[in-house]
Amino acid sequence: MSHTFLTPARRFALPALVVGCLLAGCSAAPTDDRVDGSRVASVQSPTTSATGRADVEDRRPLIPLDATNDEIEALRAVWGRCVAKEGGPGYEDGRSVIWRESQNDPKAKRVRAACRSTEPEFFEERQKRTDNAAFRDNQREWYQCAKKAGYRLTTPDEDGEFGITEVGPNGDFQSPKMTACRREAFSH
Repeated sequence: MSHTFLTPARRFALPALVVGCLLAGCSAAPTDDRVDGSRVASVQSPTTSATGRADVEDRRPLIPLDATNDEIEALRAVWGRCVAKEGGPGYEDGRSVIWRESQNDPKAKRVRAACRSTEPEFFEERQKRTDNAAFRDNQREWYQCAKKAGYRLTTPDEDGEFGITEVGPNGDFQSPKMTACRREAFSH
């Protein structure tokens, strides 16, 4: 078995080529598609890592901070169609594949992997995955804002994530005040 080793010149040529291509605009840019007059993120062309494999996580559609419920559902519908196509009966939408995967269904794991590039990702999820320090800072800001707004909250965990201990007059995580605090904290 023969191994090819890169010379120092070749080791630096590949990264320089990749950087040059990115600076020149060779990568796929997100688009702003319209569905029924609403803006939604679209599935982007695959990006490749230094190993040549497409990074599925970075191709997932991003749910913006200011997305409406209709926009979120439009993104989930694309994912749901993929899940239904790949999974067949019993896999009607994305939520069904998540539930089945939590039950250790091996088919669900394969279906979810096949549709991962269409599974929408909330802004906070992406930030936690790509910049955990900023995510933690934003979580702390969100917690402080929600506390000041009168929500009864659990003690934040090490990542700053928290819950509501009691749904009072302000409502739950989908309430206008909580949504405003979330958007304010994560918009920096």
